[in-house]
Amino acid sequence: MKKYALFLVVVSIFLGGCNNTNSMQDVFHKEMKGLEDVDDYSLINIVEEDNIIFYSYVQEGENNNNQINIGYFNKINGEWFWDKTASCKGKWSGTFGNTPYIWCGTLTEPRHEKVYVGDKEAKIINVDDGVQRVWYHLSENINDKEIKIVLTDGSEEWLKEVIK
Repeated sequence: MKKYALFLVVVSIFLGGCNNTNSMQDVFHKEMKGLEDVDDYSLINIVEEDNIIFYSYVQEGENNNNQINIGYFNKINGEWFWDKTASCKGKWSGTFGNTPYIWCGTLTEPRHEKVYVGDKEAKIINVDDGVQRVWYHLSENINDKEIKIVLTDGSEEWLKEVIK
């Protein structure tokens, strides 16, 4: 009986070691802690359904510390990895290369109600207790280039307009 119990313990330890329990958050913390030039960082928000983590960091000697960034994570063969990053500093920013393309920006005006990238509504995340908001949109379409804000009064402002 003792041999059987020992066998079960060894098998469960082995299977537990094979079962990778890493998450997006685990990979995020490991990567951030591995950066020598980052003094401190904060995880702001996780949007699991989009594989997104919002974060900020402090880097010695940099002027743009604590700006909000977005990290996009991908899962291949059961393993999470950090695929790409975008800075959400300013009204809008975009990343290109492989899909999905990331569009994001920062909203500081309470009158900014919605953001559209192309004809798709972007998602808005409250940060700093709602004082500041970050918007983002993941796009498979390179033609989603126009960005507009809908104000609380229904009027629109273009952040990025493509003149055809």
